[in-house]
Amino acid sequence: MKNIWQEGNDYGKLEPLTDEIVKIAEDKLGIKLPDSYINILNQQNGGYIIFNAHPTNIPTSWADDHVKVDHILGIGIGKEKGILESEYLIKEWGLPHNIVPISGDGHSWIALDYRNSKTGPPVIFIDVEQNQEIRLAKNFEGFISGLVDYNKDEINIPSTVLTEQEIKEYYTKVDDLIHKGTPKEIDRLFKKILSTNNELIRYMVEKMRHHEKPKVHFNLLLFLYCCAEGENKGIIEDGYLFDVLQELSKSKNKDVNEYALLSLKQLQNRLNI
Repeated sequence: MKNIWQEGNDYGKLEPLTDEIVKIAEDKLGIKLPDSYINILNQQNGGYIIFNAHPTNIPTSWADDHVKVDHILGIGIGKEKGILESEYLIKEWGLPHNIVPISGDGHSWIALDYRNSKTGPPVIFIDVEQNQEIRLAKNFEGFISGLVDYNKDEINIPSTVLTEQEIKEYYTKVDDLIHKGTPKEIDRLFKKILSTNNELIRYMVEKMRHHEKPKVHFNLLLFLYCCAEGENKGIIEDGYLFDVLQELSKSKNKDVNEYALLSLKQLQNRLNI
C-alpha cells in the first residue's frame, strides 16, 4: 500500500503499532479491522496525511464535490488512544453506534461502518449538523485509493452591505443566543455572520471564546484554524488570534485543547515564531 503520511509532522502520530495493540483494539471494539488499515498503520500509527480530501458524488457542507480528509486516527494504548476513543466520540457527538471514526473534527466524520457486519466495513462520511451520511468507498483500501490533494483556496467571505437596523438586529441575536441558545444554534448563527462584515465576525468570535460550553469553543476553532493558516484575509488580526488560541489551548476539554494547540502550531509556522 502506498505511503500516505506527511514527513516531519508528528502531530497525531502514536506509538509504533504492534500485533498486541491491534488485538486489544479489535477485542474492545468487537470488530475485525481491515488489513489495509493495519498495513498503513504499520507504516505510521496515525497522523496527518499528504492528501486533504476525498471526492463525493453529491454536495456536502464542506464542498460541492469532496469532503475534507487530512488525517487518519491510529490506535494507541497510552495517553492518546486514537480509534479506541470511538465510544467517547460516538457519545460526545451523537454519532451512530457500531461505527469506528477514523478522521473528523466534531461537525463531520469519516468512519468505518460496522452496522451491518463485524468485518469488511465500507467507509462513510457523516455530517452531524446536516444529518447527512454518504458512502465514500466499499472498503478502506478503496477509500485510500480515492484520496486526493485539493489546492487550498483562500476563504472567500463576501461582505454584505447591511443597514444600521440590520446590524443592530444581528448584535441582538448574538447576545440573545450566547445566553440562551444551544451550541448548534450559536454555530448556525456564526455561519450566517461569516457572510456579513468583519466587525460582526470579530464580535461573535469574542462572544464565543468566552462561552462556557466546550462545543462552542470547538465550533469556533473550525474557523480559527483557517485563520491560523492565513486564509481569512485579515478578518482576525494575528496578535488577537494568538491570544485566543493560547487561551483555548488551556481548555480542560481534550478536543478543544488539541485543536487549539494544532491551530497555534499552524499560526507559529506561518509567522515563523
